[in-house]
Amino acid sequence: MPPARADDPAPLRGLLRRDDPLPEGVPEQVSFFFGGGQTCAFEGEAHAPKIQLGSGSVIPTAFIICFYGFRHDRQLRITIAPPVGRAIAKTLARGSEEGFVYRWPRLPNDPAGAYRVAAQQGSSTVTEVFTVVRPATPRLWLDKPPGQVVLGEDVHMYVAGFPPSRTVVLNLYYFHHYRTSFPVPVDARGGGRAVLRTAPGDPVACWGVSHPDLGDSTDPGGLGPTSTNVFCTTAPGG
Repeated sequence: MPPARADDPAPLRGLLRRDDPLPEGVPEQVSFFFGGGQTCAFEGEAHAPKIQLGSGSVIPTAFIICFYGFRHDRQLRITIAPPVGRAIAKTLARGSEEGFVYRWPRLPNDPAGAYRVAAQQGSSTVTEVFTVVRPATPRLWLDKPPGQVVLGEDVHMYVAGFPPSRTVVLNLYYFHHYRTSFPVPVDARGGGRAVLRTAPGDPVACWGVSHPDLGDSTDPGGLGPTSTNVFCTTAPGG
């Protein structure tokens, strides 16, 4: 999760306990996919070292970088150079038999452009360049703890590609059914952030977040596009 900053928005509390009347123009149901998210597609053995993306390349995104064909029982040294600013260097201590994975979230105010990724293990060095872009249409991305959200943890929600300098109202769904709405202020670049703070005693369920401009399905039968902006809660120690 991202570290706290001085300009962090005040956390939204009590959202999971709301059950509000359906506002005009908001779909009563939205189709959500509660399965696994995007990840590295390890399919068979990679004989030559290579680097690929296991995520989208539109900001905001998880920016999951996959490293194939390296010895999983040896350290892998990686370097990521964004279009502007300092490069970061990391050592991945150990991968799986299929490869290594590095997750590097890119947020609305991070730079778009060419990201140069290099990996070195022994005498083997591989370099790839990935082009990261800003969305041409409204986009929502949820950054949350891996697996289920333990009540008491936060869910960070990022929007981008919306009309600038106004407030976007996102809708929260209990499974596929509307529960409540909440505002997200958007800056001059069309991006914004909200923090949903869960609490012990909140319902244990799966939740979806949506906005009509995202193109999610409004068909009760689940036809059409399906949103993956979801999270599931669990009780502490559950």
